[in-house]
Amino acid sequence: MKNILILLAALAFVPARAQVQNIVVHKADGTALRLDVQGIDSITFEEVPKWAHRSQEARNLLSYLEENVGKKILTGTHACVNYNTSEADWVFQHTGKYPAINTIDFIHDIYSASGSWINYSSTTLWRNWVNKGGIMSAMWHWNMLANNGTDYTCTPGSEDAQTSFRPSAIFSPDTEEYRTIISRIDQVAKWLKPMKTAKVPVLWRPLHEAQGNWTEANPGTGWHKAWFWWGIDGPEAFVQLWRVMYDRMVNYHGLTNLIWVFNSGDSKRWYPGDEYVDIVAYDFYNQDLSTMHRWYDFFQENFPGKLYAISEFGSIPKVSELWADGQYWSFLIPWYDYDRTSQPGSDAYKSTDHQNADIDYWTDALGQDCVVTRDELPAFR
Repeated sequence: MKNILILLAALAFVPARAQVQNIVVHKADGTALRLDVQGIDSITFEEVPKWAHRSQEARNLLSYLEENVGKKILTGTHACVNYNTSEADWVFQHTGKYPAINTIDFIHDIYSASGSWINYSSTTLWRNWVNKGGIMSAMWHWNMLANNGTDYTCTPGSEDAQTSFRPSAIFSPDTEEYRTIISRIDQVAKWLKPMKTAKVPVLWRPLHEAQGNWTEANPGTGWHKAWFWWGIDGPEAFVQLWRVMYDRMVNYHGLTNLIWVFNSGDSKRWYPGDEYVDIVAYDFYNQDLSTMHRWYDFFQENFPGKLYAISEFGSIPKVSELWADGQYWSFLIPWYDYDRTSQPGSDAYKSTDHQNADIDYWTDALGQDCVVTRDELPAFR
């Protein structure tokens, strides 16, 4: 609306004797659109939804998160490695409450098959979760063929167990590498489509932690490099990869139920753009309250109007401390503990210890009035 008022004001103050030849619209990306007024019959301003290209259920969830900034925070868990609720069940076993969000990981996409040890095409897991009121979240440790020609990994490098696959292939549509990128995106989209059909909004965090140790002060030099292959060629290739994935999933596959969560670092050069991102998140490990507050301030300054979240964490201050400090994240999700929750029913599973968020952490979190658990969520469909 602000831009519309500026345009109308500019037109209103054109001197009566002046001859207007063109209207020049300056776009946010720095380009300009020049319109010959002689060829314009009328001007109509079309209202674009706040979250364009998002389904109604996705907008419902985004609206809920926005309305509750500073009022409520959602809890969550990551699946123990891939496609389960073992961490969430562990929390329930020891507290009697379920977190609001359960996150799956398409890390083993290349092994998925009917009857296999992993089958992402099975809908039972997420249907059970959402039918009980929960929110689904998804990420993708995108493994590529390793240099040894046998294994798969997302770690870049020249060693046998690492991969030399480069994200810069996204600039070369006629190559086999580009076609590999698209085919893998298409496969994950196939598993997400049943959620779209079922009107299930999904917090989608792809290409996470792309920046790695790359910083503005040390951009890709020495130790300051990406942890995953999708960040190894720097911000330009990453941004293009993100946008191609977005276009393929949203405009080609119609996955408008996805809510796009971007994992930020200290540089806006990695930011795909407002229209491609709904939530800006950070992963905190072994951080104190003041450090986390500085990041929260950084987000407010650099990504105004966005929602902010803690997409992974381990060993951070309790929720009661974060909230009292004025850190109003929309949700926070601890990373899983494989030794603790990979075998439900085992002696390890009965323990209340956890390397990232033990039951003392959860007791504090679930005891806060500001924390929303699965049973307290409204319907988004």
